[in-house]
Amino acid sequence: MVENYERTLGADSERMNQPPSIHSDFKRGPVTGTSWRAISIGLICAAGECLIAPYNDYVIRSVFLAGGHFPVGPFFVLTVLVLMGNRLLTAVSPKLAFSAAELVTIWCIMAAASGIPSTGMMRYALGPMVAYQYFATAENDWAALFHQHIPHWRVVHDNSAIKSFYEGISSAESIPWAAWWVPLSAWTLYVFVLYLVVTCLSVLLHRQWAEIERCSFPLIVLPVEMASQPLGSKNSLFSHQTLWIGFSLPLLLHTLNGLHQFFPLIPDFPLRFRPDPYLIERPWSALRPLQLNLYLSMVGFSYLLPLEISFSLWFFFLFFKFQSLIGSMLGFQISQGPGVQHNAYSFSASQEIGASLTFVIYTLVQARPYLKNIFSNILTSNRDSNEPEPDGGLMSPPLATTGLIGGLLLLVWGNQLMGMSLGLAFLFVVVLLGMYMSLTWQVINGGIPFVNPSYSSHYILLTTLGSARINPASMTSLFMHPPSLTRDLREIMMPYIANGLKAADEVRVSRRNLLIGMAAAMGIGTLVSYYSVLKISYTYRAPYTGGVGDMRWLTSVLVGGESGTDWTNTGFMMVGSLSMMLLIWLRQIFLWWPLHPIGYTMLSSWASHKLWSSIFLGWMIKHLLVRYGGLNTYRRARPILLGLVLGEMTSAGIWAIVGMVTGVSTSYRILLS
Repeated sequence: MVENYERTLGADSERMNQPPSIHSDFKRGPVTGTSWRAISIGLICAAGECLIAPYNDYVIRSVFLAGGHFPVGPFFVLTVLVLMGNRLLTAVSPKLAFSAAELVTIWCIMAAASGIPSTGMMRYALGPMVAYQYFATAENDWAALFHQHIPHWRVVHDNSAIKSFYEGISSAESIPWAAWWVPLSAWTLYVFVLYLVVTCLSVLLHRQWAEIERCSFPLIVLPVEMASQPLGSKNSLFSHQTLWIGFSLPLLLHTLNGLHQFFPLIPDFPLRFRPDPYLIERPWSALRPLQLNLYLSMVGFSYLLPLEISFSLWFFFLFFKFQSLIGSMLGFQISQGPGVQHNAYSFSASQEIGASLTFVIYTLVQARPYLKNIFSNILTSNRDSNEPEPDGGLMSPPLATTGLIGGLLLLVWGNQLMGMSLGLAFLFVVVLLGMYMSLTWQVINGGIPFVNPSYSSHYILLTTLGSARINPASMTSLFMHPPSLTRDLREIMMPYIANGLKAADEVRVSRRNLLIGMAAAMGIGTLVSYYSVLKISYTYRAPYTGGVGDMRWLTSVLVGGESGTDWTNTGFMMVGSLSMMLLIWLRQIFLWWPLHPIGYTMLSSWASHKLWSSIFLGWMIKHLLVRYGGLNTYRRARPILLGLVLGEMTSAGIWAIVGMVTGVSTSYRILLS
């Protein structure tokens, strides 16, 4: 096996993903506090990003500045600072140049705020506050069905403000800010507590994931390497000619394809293939929809992964398609129940749930000695001298534990105030955090920049409990939560924090200062995003921000009669759980076992659907190079693959600027469509 060959070379699958250029001298050096210059620049850039992203994303629909956990905006700013900014500053005075710690700090601060004006929160947060009234009619009878279960402070009540949100305002009218003050204030407090909870959870799990499990954190490799070895430094990544070969390929392809959007006579190079027209007859129609997409940046990220992980990511997606095919051949009715997302089915989404929640339990069990020691120190007011704290004490493990417990209690209380029963509020919060942990693990261990599950918290609760066990007030509160926190989780906050903590370790920057900067970015980003999104919504008639889908789903649940536990799909959850336990056991027993559990947690997810073919290509390139060329060949080829990431993200940044300058709504969109 190639994996065994990697290990015999003295570089196991995890260590092969710690590039030589993330230097050990950074790891041996003392932890340093990052400069306030870096924090200030990061916050200014984050505020600017939150200001322009809604117009870019919702109005002209150009390349998303956020778009996942390797967002275009922060990386493009980092690239400009490394390739141009530092050279100009060095020409004036070498002392003015940004250090690696400063560059990484700027990137992490911008990343923390990047999702807030987009799918991470604002794309869905405002809709429930006004849709309940605007779309209420005599026919759907929403007023009698669930309006009485919505707390008065939770929504906007000014009918004029609600109407103009969807229908726009004239140039002579002003935005009715006062109508939003109460609901936005209440929601902001809830979201800030949630950010506190995931920050504390990230701090507590950092040692488990970074030091014990040795997750590869592939999304931070290129930014850290660019920052620690900028252009002109000794052994710089940019000194490799092969990097520029990799860089030029996506730049050429995206230049041609982008120009084709404006000038159709220019030929384009198709990067997406849909075999669906050839999959018409049964049982092959069960394979639809099937996509083969070429994301060159994902090819590069996959090259950084251990082979067992990259293999498992595409293998389990094809395994899901194989299950669908066999089910169709045997005549089973394959359905997509309510709450199942994207292109998955109920049976696959349920397996994902079982696998993901089992992983969460396994992670907590594995970390129990560390967590037990923390609780012991809290209770005895002592600290084991052998138990390291991150670096200053702002987020020491005992304090993070206290913040986590306190934040959890506040979240449960907040959901109870919003109408949930105490039991459901507690269960809902636990389910959400379990989902966030699983998705964060997929990002930091699988390098998945566009992670998103095929299930939602609603699906988990309705499948296992049934609507009969959830009263109407609790049901209303559940569906009033915006999808950005419950089901469309492509830009949740926790992976940004986890990646930031690891990046801080690599360049030996103070985690305390970095967390201060990231927390400030969350606060400033939220306030700026409120201004920007409300302005865009009232000016352009709520493009993508006034959705009502969950309320129509709520209506169907409330009028559809009470239902009990869905034992079929609960059974598939058990299958997923047992299969996950088997995969974990086999991985521990057999060194040669080729399947990594991470693939099963993403069985039919949106990310697998979009990215599996690109992951396969990255896996195949690494597999062949390691098998036939050895570790040295892998290392020599590595700059080419990093060049693919650099080239595609730079192209995305350039086309985002072109879109904003031209204001053309059909501007070329890279990465996702």
